[in-house]
Amino acid sequence: MGWKKNVMKSVARFSAPGWRANSLAGSLDFALRWARPRSREALANLALAYPESDWGFRKSVLREVYFHLAWMTAEYLALQRNPEQCLDWIHGTDGEERLVKAAEAGKGAIILTGHLGNWELLAAWLCQRGYPLTAIVRDPDDPDYRATIDEFRAHVGLKTLPKNANMKAAIDLLRKGGFLGILSDQLGDRHGGLEVPFMGRPATTFAGAASLSILANCPIVPVFSYREAPFIHRVEIYPPIPFPEAGNRGEKILELTRRCNQAIEEAIRKQPGQWLWLHRRWGKNIPLP
Repeated sequence: MGWKKNVMKSVARFSAPGWRANSLAGSLDFALRWARPRSREALANLALAYPESDWGFRKSVLREVYFHLAWMTAEYLALQRNPEQCLDWIHGTDGEERLVKAAEAGKGAIILTGHLGNWELLAAWLCQRGYPLTAIVRDPDDPDYRATIDEFRAHVGLKTLPKNANMKAAIDLLRKGGFLGILSDQLGDRHGGLEVPFMGRPATTFAGAASLSILANCPIVPVFSYREAPFIHRVEIYPPIPFPEAGNRGEKILELTRRCNQAIEEAIRKQPGQWLWLHRRWGKNIPLP
């Protein structure tokens, strides 16, 4: 076991609701605000998404992002003590009957979400509620971190498929009635992505959710979580995204991908300080302030 894995598991054993999580989140928040990782990218992203905003608004949102990431880490580590705790941490849900209906239909469903709220806690909640969730994930490059995250996710009941997995495995899972979680809010590559609007700007977007939905004939259900306070969250489940009625398969995938982006954008604008603005959503050529 590498030293990084040892550290993460030790911190997980330490973290718990109360003074321990407060201490951990406070320390992480201080470190993030001091180091300001990827702050230039985040501020540039905010300038693109909110062109009428001023410098004060952007800096305020960035501070919220660091605060949110600190608490997300403390909460997820505390969850490792007992994954069932997440059922108590979700204090409100809206639209869960849509998930129940999808599960009872047995046709499978794509759970569309993004790096918004505590997305790892959301996955744990879905698993602990008994939904047959498998998430498509990008494995971290660091082997210690990858092994630890894999172990943490398995502990809360989450199954995973690597991002580069064969599409047949995902389709088989859906056709057997499984739920496939896809975080569809990051920059897509030139070969597997489509140019569709996001936050008012063209953005290369992975078309996996739309493609799988059409191939497996299953709904795309947008699901997002928001933190209302430390260890107090709500989950919002929206109606399935309507299938395009006109066009060939390629045109339908393009339009469905556009609708997925719109659903994610609307969710982000509700709580911009809880989205991961630190990554280059619009590519490397975005203007830096």
